[in-house]
Amino acid sequence: MRVEPFPAASLTPPEQMLGAAMQEVGNNSQPDALLPALDRILKKYPDYSDGYTMRLAALCSGNDLKAILFNLNSALRYIGNSRAGKDSRNGLLSMRAKIEHTQGEDSEALKDLESVVQANLVDSPQFVNSGAVAPEKSASACTWTESDMDTMVQRFPKDYRSYEFRGLYYAFFASFHEPSLQSAVDNLRQAIEINGNSASLHLLIANTFNRAFSIKRYGLSDEDRQKLDATVLDELNRALTLEPNLLPALSQRAQAYFDLKQFAQAVPDYDKIVALDPNNAGAYNDRGLAKIELGDPYGAISDFGMALENKERLLQQTSTVENRADAYMKTQQWDPATRDLTTAISLQVGGVSLLMSIRQFRALYPEYATASNEAIARKINQTFYPNMKYEDFSKGFLDETRKFWGSTTIPDLYLKRADAYLKKNDWSRASTEFRRAVNGFPEYSDTFERWRELRAEKNPLRHLYLDLKTFDGRDSNSMKLWIKQTQTAGDGPFIVQRYELNCGLQQLRTISIASYSVTGTLRSSREGGQWESVIPETLGERIVRGACQVN
Repeated sequence: MRVEPFPAASLTPPEQMLGAAMQEVGNNSQPDALLPALDRILKKYPDYSDGYTMRLAALCSGNDLKAILFNLNSALRYIGNSRAGKDSRNGLLSMRAKIEHTQGEDSEALKDLESVVQANLVDSPQFVNSGAVAPEKSASACTWTESDMDTMVQRFPKDYRSYEFRGLYYAFFASFHEPSLQSAVDNLRQAIEINGNSASLHLLIANTFNRAFSIKRYGLSDEDRQKLDATVLDELNRALTLEPNLLPALSQRAQAYFDLKQFAQAVPDYDKIVALDPNNAGAYNDRGLAKIELGDPYGAISDFGMALENKERLLQQTSTVENRADAYMKTQQWDPATRDLTTAISLQVGGVSLLMSIRQFRALYPEYATASNEAIARKINQTFYPNMKYEDFSKGFLDETRKFWGSTTIPDLYLKRADAYLKKNDWSRASTEFRRAVNGFPEYSDTFERWRELRAEKNPLRHLYLDLKTFDGRDSNSMKLWIKQTQTAGDGPFIVQRYELNCGLQQLRTISIASYSVTGTLRSSREGGQWESVIPETLGERIVRGACQVN
């Protein structure tokens, strides 16, 4: 594995105190278990925003509104010191709005909720702060209820925001509670009747349908799915007519076009998104995928590169670098393809190394045979988990009795890298990658396709496959391998030949040959063959070039 080590996080003094306190309470999961320690920490470090946020976990289960409001305001005041930063701001504002509502300060509550919604239109239903799956009539002090929303509408019947927030409240439950979908849409449409110039309200309706059918859409009939898509697109088009640069609406419309396989319509929306937000990694990635579908792999490579430049490197988050590797493969750029696949493999293996054992790691990487178990464990610990104590990491990793961790993602990456090496005519490395997949994930090895395609030949037209399961390139004077030939990709009549090669003498011979029908019935076979010198521009030359790594 080749990957740049992840930097170790530097803990602030209050975080160090908190870490020690968490070790002291151990498995005590009660919300108030950390309260004494948090009180001490905040007394010493009164600008520790995350401390106030953590204290709310205990306070919100009670009714001391004054204490809750003090901690909310303090957390917001010092939010610049928070690790969560802006990600926690909306949650804090929505809780403060709930306390303000409870205290009868609904004008202030509306202002805070409006800030929450405008800060993140797509995730705005999250302001509900509930763990329930259906609307609630009562809840803890910091959680919004259906009764709260009804009261807001009663107090502000002519303010579109009261209907907007009640609609978003129901939208929160739309995925789990079917009646909430209609309630959400009805309230949002009521808000539009009051404020017909709001583009965001149309976006919120589209978002509500997407939220409600994020999983259920796959169980719909084609006709119902088309109706759903038409409804969503209509709302997004209305939003963009009112506000052409509304980024969330552009993003959702681009995604809708992509899902409908209307890639030519999706690309202009992605173009506009990255023009408005040049650091939008997701838009670059998705535009790259659309360009792949439109037959523009070079444009896709550029977009995937921009996405990688603008996204944080995270363990097991490898979709974009895999996408670029696929695009490189389409353009026959084997070296950059293998580099990207190597990056993806390192991030995936590193991400699950906590769940792996030294036995599985050695099965994947036999080249580390001379390294000690401890040296390997320390290297992985330092590279991927620099904030974790070696003793904690090694306890599981060095457990020889631990079962092999199962994965389909990682072996698929090894097989992709094998294919890239095959296309590059480096069959030895290809077979190494195949063995990594088989030996490292034996539970799935029977599902791996052993016949891996070499580059198709046009004259004569045929597809060639190498059996990587039996290929062994260690004896260059007597190397044996199997080749399968077909005239069509996939199923069809095929010929299987076994060759023996002498790389030093540049000779080969056919050991056996068998011809099969499309159903796999043997039609003919013969054994034996004489040694022959390699003839230029023939199948024999191609086999020797790949197996013997001759340029």
